[in-house]
Amino acid sequence: NKGGVGKTTTAVHIAYALIQQGKSVLCVDMDGQANLLMHLFKSPVIRDIERHQDTASQTILHHDSGLDILPLSFWKANETEYIQSIHRAAKQYDMTLIDCPPSLEGRTLAAVDACDTILIPTQPEEFAVKGLTRLLHLCEERNKTVAGILVTFFNKKKSIHSGFVSFINGAFTVNVFDAVIPDSSVFSAAQSAKKTGWEWLKNKQNPALDAYTAVAQSLMEVTV
Repeated sequence: NKGGVGKTTTAVHIAYALIQQGKSVLCVDMDGQANLLMHLFKSPVIRDIERHQDTASQTILHHDSGLDILPLSFWKANETEYIQSIHRAAKQYDMTLIDCPPSLEGRTLAAVDACDTILIPTQPEEFAVKGLTRLLHLCEERNKTVAGILVTFFNKKKSIHSGFVSFINGAFTVNVFDAVIPDSSVFSAAQSAKKTGWEWLKNKQNPALDAYTAVAQSLMEVTV
């Protein structure tokens, strides 16, 4: 329910981490801004998708990292059509991750209804944390399981970040992942190169990437 909290970065890197665990994974770009597509593909590819995307041309894209992407960013459909398209494509994969818009609009509601489990990334900042309540109410209304709240952009040097993590753990009854995602320049660098963080670092160890691996492993346990 807020932009800039790391939804796209989280979708891309958890998907890659799941692939490294031997899972077949599909990512669905539901955001009209096409941020997931922009993370992985160059502008000519995205412009071509925008020109041709309609009910007859929802082709799954393959990225060199091994990620498969269903681009629904530019397709204007109703909630039922979105859900049917996601379910039809998801049958081919072990797990599907849906990257949502930064608001509770129709596309987001369709994504919530299409999925089995909700993962909620949030920054340890006031506006982001305040947005959690409304989203959690939506999950409760639609009887959706919340896999957990994932804290992103964490800076251990900022005492307020540690304070918000403690607040989140105490204020909400849903799971909060033990792993937090440190603020790291690797994500912006990888995005500029149209790669995942692991590809950018050539599979060198990195605390932020290690945290995403830990979250992916936790997700495998709760979604089995």
